[in-house]
Amino acid sequence: FERQPSQNVSFDDVKPTEWYADAVRCVVEKGLMSGTGTNAFSPDGTTTRGMLMTILARYAGADTTGGASWYEKGMAWAQSAGISDGRAPEAGITREQLVTMLYRYAGAPEPTGGLDGFADKDAASGYAADALCWAVGEGLLTGKDGGRLDPAGTATRAEMAAILMRFTESHN
Repeated sequence: FERQPSQNVSFDDVKPTEWYADAVRCVVEKGLMSGTGTNAFSPDGTTTRGMLMTILARYAGADTTGGASWYEKGMAWAQSAGISDGRAPEAGITREQLVTMLYRYAGAPEPTGGLDGFADKDAASGYAADALCWAVGEGLLTGKDGGRLDPAGTATRAEMAAILMRFTESHN
């Protein structure tokens, strides 16, 4: 994937000591995510299903420019590639939806991880079980405070950046 050197990788709201600082730098350098305004990344901001569809389309080399909406081309690519059903592109993406799309992008490999170490493992949706096990086994999803996966929680921009960084490092 080509690096986008013109992107600003320094944001006023991302301190170098934050757990997600390296992930933000990585995804911005790779052109997968960008800032939300002048010197802002909004790490605690929400992410949408359309954002991830567009990010994965770009990562795959698809042209996502044009269209009636900013996510139209990414959504069409995600549907044709079997990554997403394309529904609710403006809805916040949950952590289990995020890893399920990545799992499908990776070709739905045999999961090597498990969910037994997480306090809320029973909160995972049935459709996402294999994807969550895979994401844990791959080290993409490490859990949150209290030993929780938070599968139905909306992924923040910082969480998406961290998961995408780990994914791109292991799936070039």
